Amino acid sequence: MVAVVQDSNMGSLAQARSLLSHEAAQGCCQLLSQLWFSGGLAASKTAVLLAAIPALKKLLQPIAAGAVGDIAGDVNEKNSAYCLSEPLLNAYNELSQLGEWQLAQLGLNPEVRAHWLNLAAARCREAGAMSDPQVLVKLIQQLGNASEWVFTQLESIGVTTEAAPQIAAGPLAQLERDLLGHSLNDNAAIPALCRILRACFKLHALSEQNETLTPIQPVDTSAKQLANNWCHGRLLALPDALFSEYNFNQPINPNADWLLVSRPVNDEAKLIERFAHQPWWFLLSLLSFVQDAWAAEQRGGLLLTLPAGQNAFSPSQVNVAVQGIDGDEVGLGSLAEFLVQLLSELNIALYPALTDSAEDMQHLNRALSPLIAELLAKKIWQFLEAGRGEPGHYRIHPEFSDACYSLPLAPLFGYKSQYLQQAIKLLAQTNYANKKRTSAANRIHS
Repeated sequence: MVAVVQDSNMGSLAQARSLLSHEAAQGCCQLLSQLWFSGGLAASKTAVLLAAIPALKKLLQPIAAGAVGDIAGDVNEKNSAYCLSEPLLNAYNELSQLGEWQLAQLGLNPEVRAHWLNLAAARCREAGAMSDPQVLVKLIQQLGNASEWVFTQLESIGVTTEAAPQIAAGPLAQLERDLLGHSLNDNAAIPALCRILRACFKLHALSEQNETLTPIQPVDTSAKQLANNWCHGRLLALPDALFSEYNFNQPINPNADWLLVSRPVNDEAKLIERFAHQPWWFLLSLLSFVQDAWAAEQRGGLLLTLPAGQNAFSPSQVNVAVQGIDGDEVGLGSLAEFLVQLLSELNIALYPALTDSAEDMQHLNRALSPLIAELLAKKIWQFLEAGRGEPGHYRIHPEFSDACYSLPLAPLFGYKSQYLQQAIKLLAQTNYANKKRTSAANRIHS
């Protein structure tokens, strides 16, 4: 019986290695869709995907099945799941829809990619024969670095051979139509073809350069190792207010065992429990704690200010600034911009997607607004009015400040989260120093 099961598994994996049949490719796309909508896949489901697209092995973040090392120091190489990584999320941001992202992953399989490269090569030959040279130039620009693949394809075929690339439907034309609304050989699909190959080239290059990512632990919601959840390679789900913008044909449901996800808690829940289940609460609370500890040193500090004319309980934007020892202030942008920079320094990616565009930063600032209202209501933050014409500012509430230095919060806001606190302060100090240098240089050259 065991032999029969093994033979069955080997057969399915062997079939997965060839993605040129509609059924095999469609099966992988369904798994890729599950991966996107939950942020990760159980290892048992990922096996077929990795067999079909081996390059994904270096692009997915493994989640350890248990302790990474046992008492004897042996490494446990088994993984319980695989999650999206920052390169895969970035690839989505560069594409126009989920279907293109799925096809870009399939294109990491050379068999699949071959026909699309043939199509791109044919389009380049077609453009090169036109009287307007800008048509070819634009096409090459759309392909980006993937033009290297296309040029190699053209060189291998030759200019006048009978094997010249043709614009024809490929073996996955039906799947392309299902995902995009048209097959990639259609004239209307030229921009999509270029985007897919460009994203595929970038992911392929990363998979060639990178080592397999080190497994990280599942999320611990017991609060015993809460700070350890904020490790390199983790995904942080966007605030709930933003999720509706990413609900496509089905709602996003991130797996809270692998990702930092906001879970509902009882209104009477203790703060330590709330911080374990509400990662954005913890991050914003830690920010105010660092602000308070820094101010106590009397060597400058961090300022969270509210632009004039806004309601403290529903701000459209909170600004971050650093105050120098001499009392000078340097603005670091909005709270959303500062937090995104911080997460980048920690190598924690936002899920499902967020760019550093001004529009996306505005969206995140607005999504932080209800969280700030909750922090004020629960006396974790407080808002202090300023004099006429001066912006008010947020700081830690005295009751919460006292709680951070007593049980059960003292270990969490003490030694257990030191690396997170240091990252916040170092980022603020580095940005302050850089902006001061830039300002001084501008004065010299003006």
